[in-house]
Amino acid sequence: MNDQNKPGLAPDMAAALGGLVYGLYFLTIGSRDQPQGMPVSWVSQVSGNPVRLQMAVRHNRTLLPALLAQGAFALNLLPSGDMDLARALGRPAEHRFEGVALQEGALGLPVLATGPGALCCRVLESRRPGDHELILAEPVQALWRGGEVMATSEFDHAYLGLS
Repeated sequence: MNDQNKPGLAPDMAAALGGLVYGLYFLTIGSRDQPQGMPVSWVSQVSGNPVRLQMAVRHNRTLLPALLAQGAFALNLLPSGDMDLARALGRPAEHRFEGVALQEGALGLPVLATGPGALCCRVLESRRPGDHELILAEPVQALWRGGEVMATSEFDHAYLGLS
């Protein structure tokens, strides 16, 4: 993992936070014809009955207002080891979907046509406890194709929420 010395974090704090392992996902909103999306990693299941997910999105992300207005998103599970796909989905927004196949998922959401699967979710509530919007969501449909899911431990960079 790369050097986690970031402004505002002591080296030990940055290293320990960088050691937390998350999945690396691709959030999509909009429609298949007009998709929007961004990589996300701060996602966790927070309830089993009923099933609830929690996701954090930095307050300055340009996608955030559209996500909250739509009130729904797809959380696409990326295949472990597919760094080409991860890099493609991390391109600037205007090029992010070039060469990426999509299909329509539940709630009319665009989902990746390949990979382990996706969760189509409704936003239940959001709040801003700090510099990230915390979104509580209800998965309404799962698409599961199988396979290992990408984790942040596969990268030489850990998102510490400072960008």
